[in-house]
Amino acid sequence: MVTRTNAKILGVDDVTGTVDIGKYADLIIMEQNPLEHIEALSDISMVMVKGNLIQTPSVTIIKEVDEVLDSVW
Repeated sequence: MVTRTNAKILGVDDVTGTVDIGKYADLIIMEQNPLEHIEALSDISMVMVKGNLIQTPSVTIIKEVDEVLDSVW
């Protein structure tokens, strides 16, 4: 709902804001909910960028980001 509303406010809801045929979408598909299991962020199943599906995404680990996440979790 937040994405749809923001797209409408910006006047781009005809091309983005919802997952629908003919619209651009940026999605990350995971097996687990990252809000419940932060490790899910390193086990990504699929990625969609501007409506183009990337079925075998790779994850690049950035040491500095990993250290910050480790200190928080």
